[in-house]
Amino acid sequence: MKKAILAGVAAIVIAAGAWYWFSPQFAMQGLKDAALAGDKDELRERVDFPAIRESLKAQMRAMMVAEMAKEKDNPFAAMGMAFAGAIIDPMIDSMISPEGIKVMVESGKMKSPERPAAEQTEGREADWQIERRGVDRFTAHPKAKVGEKVPTLVFERDGLGWDLVDIEMPAAASASPDVS
Repeated sequence: MKKAILAGVAAIVIAAGAWYWFSPQFAMQGLKDAALAGDKDELRERVDFPAIRESLKAQMRAMMVAEMAKEKDNPFAAMGMAFAGAIIDPMIDSMISPEGIKVMVESGKMKSPERPAAEQTEGREADWQIERRGVDRFTAHPKAKVGEKVPTLVFERDGLGWDLVDIEMPAAASASPDVS
């Protein structure tokens, strides 16, 4: 009887360890599969679109303020920043959509609002690298060449699964990507 209980406990510990080790890869693969298939319902389950949009808008505004601080003696810089501020919300809203997530997951780059999605996914497919940030958080970033700026996807645990909750812009990313 004791051996059966010990074997059961050992099996649970091994299963929990396997889940902890492999679940981020499964989550990233699930996101990639849903994005490439164009499954909008599945993407809504896996991606917190409103949180990502708000985070990116805040990141863009912070970058604009930093740039404006560099150009404090230039009166045209402030006017330019005011115009740029007016286009941030619609630009982010168009980038962070199921189509935008598809482009990012496939190519490893943010969707450009000026170019059609089909043009942006041609070429190499992104090879995503996973980095754990504690027990309930991990990030994924594509392998990149030296100096290439790539987004970092931030996932948080949701029950036994994972949700994409943030995207760190390349200039705002605190962790640098692996170099291939």
